[in-house]
Amino acid sequence: MSLYNQDALPLYRQSQIFARHGIEIPRNTLARWMVQVGDRLIPLVEALRRHLLQGPLIHMDETTLQVNTEADRPASATSYMWLQRGGPPGQQVVLFDYDASRAGRVPVRLLGDYAGRLVTDGYEGYAEVVRK
Repeated sequence: MSLYNQDALPLYRQSQIFARHGIEIPRNTLARWMVQVGDRLIPLVEALRRHLLQGPLIHMDETTLQVNTEADRPASATSYMWLQRGGPPGQQVVLFDYDASRAGRVPVRLLGDYAGRLVTDGYEGYAEVVRK
């Protein structure tokens, strides 16, 4: 997973590298493994989110991201990665959440009933959290 996510090495190239070493792992197998690992990590991500929401302060920002193969969207469409940092003092966590939208409903969904302080830039979408 780190070759794909941290090193931006596509699965077809990883498959080719393995093949050069005599290990045949098709790209679709690598993709299936990544999905399976992601599914197994869901409880951990949910626990980290609960931990994040226990803190008195959350920093939040969104940044653009281009996803080339997303259902019902052109490859040129802009998507967003939402960064959140917070949690109890001395035990902070960082979470990244993908969404196709930059709308205010996204931070509302991510923060739920959070009642602490939220530090953001001046983007109007965060006002939805306050209005909620």
